[in-house]
Amino acid sequence: MKMLVIVFRESLVEQIHALLTKYEVAAYSELHNVTGKGATGLTSQFFLAPTTNRMILTAVSDQLAYRLIDVFTRFRSEQESATGDGIVPLHVFVLPCEQVV
Repeated sequence: MKMLVIVFRESLVEQIHALLTKYEVAAYSELHNVTGKGATGLTSQFFLAPTTNRMILTAVSDQLAYRLIDVFTRFRSEQESATGDGIVPLHVFVLPCEQVV
């Protein structure tokens, strides 16, 4: 089992949810208004510049994890090609996961 941590800009929420639905991810936790600083710049909650992120955590089988990593990799590449921007604000991390309770 793997834990995927998916961090993305709020503007991508509909596309990310659509991908999770398409690949039948049935359970996840979603954190709203995630702020920080990284490769795509500073995120903030200021009303003049609402650029917050969301974070989704989902525990899935190894097989599904690797399918999703491939899907998100292709999605990010397609977004970069379509927008011409250097880095699309989407990052996916994978961690080993074991349910204990």
